[in-house]
Amino acid sequence: MEHNIESPWLSPYWATSRHNFDPAVAIPPRPVALHDLTLRDGEECADLAFTTADKLRIAEALARLGLKRTEVFLTVPGWTEVVRALLSRDLGMDLWVTWQPGRVERALELGARHVFVWYRIGEVYQEHVSQRPRAQLMDEMLASVAAARQAGCTVNLFLPESTRATLEHITTAAQAAKAEGATSVTVVDSQGVARPAAMTYLVRHLKQTTGLDVEVHCHNDFGLAVANVLGGYEGGADVLQVSVNGIGYRAGNAALEAAAMALEALYGVDTGLRLDLLPEVCRLVEQISGIPNGYYKAIVGAGAFRYEQWGATAALTAGGVRSYAFPFAPEVIGRVPELVIGKWSDTGAVLQKLADYGLKAAPDRVEQILTRSRRAGAAHHRPLTDAEFLAIAQDEGAVTSE
Repeated sequence: MEHNIESPWLSPYWATSRHNFDPAVAIPPRPVALHDLTLRDGEECADLAFTTADKLRIAEALARLGLKRTEVFLTVPGWTEVVRALLSRDLGMDLWVTWQPGRVERALELGARHVFVWYRIGEVYQEHVSQRPRAQLMDEMLASVAAARQAGCTVNLFLPESTRATLEHITTAAQAAKAEGATSVTVVDSQGVARPAAMTYLVRHLKQTTGLDVEVHCHNDFGLAVANVLGGYEGGADVLQVSVNGIGYRAGNAALEAAAMALEALYGVDTGLRLDLLPEVCRLVEQISGIPNGYYKAIVGAGAFRYEQWGATAALTAGGVRSYAFPFAPEVIGRVPELVIGKWSDTGAVLQKLADYGLKAAPDRVEQILTRSRRAGAAHHRPLTDAEFLAIAQDEGAVTSE
């Protein structure tokens, strides 16, 4: 989406904070890629299992949305069919897989040429789970990078437990992988235990000390996954790894839809995505996965654009500054505001709902409609249905507008 260079906090679709773009804190907008994890990290969710057909439907939706990268695991049954089907389709997306000897060879035969070489870098993990010395694990990682490069692959060094590892260890591993031909490295907050400032710091450090492209992969255990990938962007990250609806292991990953809208509206970044398709894609993944989106979920949750009051919105709209009534215009993602009448409604809400149905009422009748509607909403412990509201309105003398 195009952005206003002079006043990037303003557009026909939103009015965000001008302070995001104050020279003291502004991050100059620059291209950043979004790497989809839905088909890979989604497999790590304990409560879902995608079929091959599911993965293809999701991949096709991601392609329509404008994603250029996605990924699949080579461990879940049916992965061969998924890799074959995705690579045989002209979806315009690079397919990434994990370098896993014994399986990756088949993926290479099918045409895969983008790989993640994993190096579980957490020192405690290496001591108690891998139970091998760092030098041996490092040598195995470097041999895998060299083998992948020999096979003609683009290689990313993927570092689980990055945020618990020492800076020296992270830097040494990345520099060594680069020497063997890796072109990028992923900072992985495996347990979601970093703050955004820490992600900014780690990404900036790796950019400065290695010259590699840097990607970020963040989990949501403290509710910070989106903030953390954006922290990575502020540090100079070239790729943000995200998933539709934030699905993934445990508390999930950074939600694609929230990260994309934040980049567009808060950072002035053109993501290249069809923003109006975000709700459609999120609903598809919700339907296929069987995992519901929360009511309060940003961008696509049921409550994200649901209102009981309308007076301020009406005034701002009448004043030609409707964008100030919303975090961003719901229409930009293919949604519309949903006005309901209930215990917290105002006069503006009643007037708008009457107008929606071609009705009007005298001022004193409007106030009586509001009073009765508030009481009814409180009594029902929910907003009124439109039919319930209209019954009250007509009983109080609402008539058809001329």
